[in-house]
Amino acid sequence: MKLLLRIFLSFICINYARSQVKKDSSEIEVKYNYIFVQDTLNRSSSIYEPMVLLTNGKKSIYYSENYKEAVDGFGKKLEDAMKTGNVLDPGALPRSKVKHNVYKDEIKTYISNYLGKNYYTYESPDKLNWKINNNSISTIGGYKCYKAIVEAGGKKFVAWFTYDIPISDGPYKFRGLPGLILKLNEINNYINFELISVNKKSLPIEQKKGITVTKDQYLLKREEYVNDPYQGKVNNPEYRKMVEENKRKYNNSLE
Repeated sequence: MKLLLRIFLSFICINYARSQVKKDSSEIEVKYNYIFVQDTLNRSSSIYEPMVLLTNGKKSIYYSENYKEAVDGFGKKLEDAMKTGNVLDPGALPRSKVKHNVYKDEIKTYISNYLGKNYYTYESPDKLNWKINNNSISTIGGYKCYKAIVEAGGKKFVAWFTYDIPISDGPYKFRGLPGLILKLNEINNYINFELISVNKKSLPIEQKKGITVTKDQYLLKREEYVNDPYQGKVNNPEYRKMVEENKRKYNNSLE
């Protein structure tokens, strides 16, 4: 009897402790319009996607708003279909062109992305050495912003950050400035992040991890996927022609 009582009390204590663990939550929600030129020889190939950054200054998650709404919406429709027997119709859900997300803690940055049906996560090795120019000033979203420049992934980026929001964070993997990044663009404007809104909001900051790889491993797997998206299931002249045409068209990347 005493043994059963000890087991019961241990169970209660464990569950109480779990209930006391606070999930990380955001202090602010920042929305950006992500503009990405897929073919650098054809600017009409640009894609546009609303992106969300949930951050508290120590941890953050960055993701596509359309992708999150599509996933959440599909889950609700599936639940409704199971309860009512109605046909599942995902046609009305938002369509996302961006499936990557970025999780940051105080030290590390993790980038996750899909290659076909496989979902990979790698730790970004990039060290961002910013050069701040406090003499270059611009107003963005009503905030006074200052210019900073950094090189990352073989590309040069210009950022505009504000001291008024002293959170060292920004879109994608960009952070490390003494204030929130409100705008950022690659020097040739092939990659742009433009502020939509900043609001105080407490939402969960949760990392969705995929298959763990290094960045080099991810880039190798990406190259394999680009060279053969169907992974050996199709191999004919029309398919090879399509693959080569897509490689020519989609010649830009964030990494």
